[in-house]
Amino acid sequence: MKSPKSLFVLAAIILFGMGMTTSCKNKPVADMQGEETTAAAKADKCPCLVAIENFLVDSIGKSYSPGEVCIPAYSIIAIDTNLPTVKIWGDWWVFNYNITGDTLKCVSGGSHPGLFQLEKNGDYFNLVAFDQVEDGSNWLPSAQRIFGEHYDAFHAVNSNQELRDSTRLAMTAQYVKEYGLPVTMLQDHGWPAVALPTCK
Repeated sequence: MKSPKSLFVLAAIILFGMGMTTSCKNKPVADMQGEETTAAAKADKCPCLVAIENFLVDSIGKSYSPGEVCIPAYSIIAIDTNLPTVKIWGDWWVFNYNITGDTLKCVSGGSHPGLFQLEKNGDYFNLVAFDQVEDGSNWLPSAQRIFGEHYDAFHAVNSNQELRDSTRLAMTAQYVKEYGLPVTMLQDHGWPAVALPTCK
């Protein structure tokens, strides 16, 4: 079985091969009804991930207590690029923050692992389905059903708190850089603030 690290490298190679980059933008550009991504929003971003991030922010993020900014964080587990349909399995998270001084203070958020299905429409990708892992006693059987042969890779990522934290910090730092937010720290309720890594 491939390690989680090698799976991330494989996912990056596949995305690059599709002519996509993976900087962190998540302005509203697409939803489950199939709105197309705009040229401005997709300039530096994989169109698939633009659509997914917007769904995470605009649909899932809004179901939590609101904050001043909503920032997704995720690990891609596997990709099936059998166009015109693309399937992307991932460990998807979303966080709402308020900005206090130089710190992003987490207001709310949560985990929504699952499978996104997208269809190619010209230069765009439209979201057509999201099958997410269920809560409670249905978590394990639904995760095994959704991730299938990729379940072990998903479990290795989802159960690794250190990896999840580092991914979240890296993606948050990228967002902060791209949107020029005047912050250098991230803080969860009841925990000390931690420094965001420096993005090049």
